[in-house]
Amino acid sequence: MQLVQLAREDARLYQIKQQIANLPRRLNDLAKERAVLELQGREAEGRLQNVDSTRRKLEGELSDARAKKAKSEGRLASITSTDQYQALQKEIITMSERVDTLESQVLEALERVEEVQRQRDSEATRVGQAIAAIEAQKLQLTADFEAAKASVVEQNGRREAALVGVESHTRNVYERILKAKGDAGLSIVSGTNCGICKAVQPPQFVQQLRQGAGLQTCQMCGRILVWDAPA
Repeated sequence: MQLVQLAREDARLYQIKQQIANLPRRLNDLAKERAVLELQGREAEGRLQNVDSTRRKLEGELSDARAKKAKSEGRLASITSTDQYQALQKEIITMSERVDTLESQVLEALERVEEVQRQRDSEATRVGQAIAAIEAQKLQLTADFEAAKASVVEQNGRREAALVGVESHTRNVYERILKAKGDAGLSIVSGTNCGICKAVQPPQFVQQLRQGAGLQTCQMCGRILVWDAPA
């Protein structure tokens, strides 16, 4: 049936146009995915900067504590008062404890920096690979888009060729329904159901379809119905 062939050509044309229409959304989705990945990379770098800043701060405090301890130790030889000597000794002990504590904290900070740096490097690798995959998808989508645009003209030609054999009244009804529905103006009936909306068709409709008697439309979706004759 020529009308069925026309519907097939229109289905192909609809798919091509949908592919073209969907490209901006798909590219936008990929751009959002890339933005998330880039944020994750910046966050990993930020965590490294934070722990390294903590390390530098502790190293600065350790350097100050060592300098103060050394200065206090240098004053011992010049102290003549017993009370002052004992007070300075106490201060040196306190500073020694402070130095020991800071040395332990600096070592822990260095280990933390190394750990976070490994995590940052691993995250950078993952993000880089994911972004490369996204860029490959974008290139493929762009290529598919150009191919789809090029095929529209060819598919329109096939549609026009299929139109030639369709009776004028049938063609007008079909074109009106297709314009209203957008995706398809014809539906194949399998058993007693419309192939698109799945609505059950009255027995007399099915009988008329099987006999090829006139133009029948689905009572639910309004598309032209064609009987799915067994091969």
